[in-house]
Amino acid sequence: MNESASGAESPSPVSASRRRRLEHGLTRPLRSAPLPVLRGCGRGLRVRFGESHLSRTVRTTEEQVEERLLDEMTSDGRSVVYDVGANIGWYSLLAARKVGDAGMVVAFEPGLQNAGLIGRNASTNSLSVTVVPAAVSDRDGWLTFLDKGSLMSRIDKDDDEGQAKRRAGRNERVMGATPVPVVTLDSWIAQTGTRPPTLVKIDVEGAEAGVLRGMEQTLRTARPTLIIELHGTRDAVLDLLDANGYVHQPIEVDVSSREAPWWAHILARPRAA
Repeated sequence: MNESASGAESPSPVSASRRRRLEHGLTRPLRSAPLPVLRGCGRGLRVRFGESHLSRTVRTTEEQVEERLLDEMTSDGRSVVYDVGANIGWYSLLAARKVGDAGMVVAFEPGLQNAGLIGRNASTNSLSVTVVPAAVSDRDGWLTFLDKGSLMSRIDKDDDEGQAKRRAGRNERVMGATPVPVVTLDSWIAQTGTRPPTLVKIDVEGAEAGVLRGMEQTLRTARPTLIIELHGTRDAVLDLLDANGYVHQPIEVDVSSREAPWWAHILARPRAA
């Protein structure tokens, strides 16, 4: 859970940046090694964490989200999972182990270092994950990818007013800017002929509305279940879910979706006919 969600005061961007650099310096030799995961839903996996947090080796950071995600899958070949904003592939690995060889997992990740780690992590664990080194939004083409650290990097694009305000109010150091390919899920499915998803996990640092707008045909026809991490984008995301006939609820907190905190994960299912 985010520090702000637990009531603790968040560190300043400067102190947080210094803390991350110190942590990464001390743990650098471990970050390229496949470390054993000892607890939680990932127990038994061996994972290269790169610039991501090492804490998942010894403690579960999003237990409710992981459990709900896995509950939405089957191992009988019917589950097709799209992991949008896959980072190092943590959720992709959990999904691939659950759905087995008969299912399918596709990981979308524009950061090339992390995209490479997904493939290596899958291979280390003898799991099958299709890696797409691209960002997902509501247009096809190219956009700038802002490197703000492993867990905060995102495309340079505002999709709604709430996202733009939050982004303008944050003082984050940009470590690099790289052009990356961008796809809509609707066009990617049509062009590749890949099986449409039964479940989509979305974690794109504020670009959630763009992802949803770029998959409206998929939402209408395939009707996948969605798990979406909010980043101050609650109203825009929920408006799009409502417009496409989805019911939704937060995973971590017992309130209505419209009352959910800015950091919550939203579980959305197609409304029954």
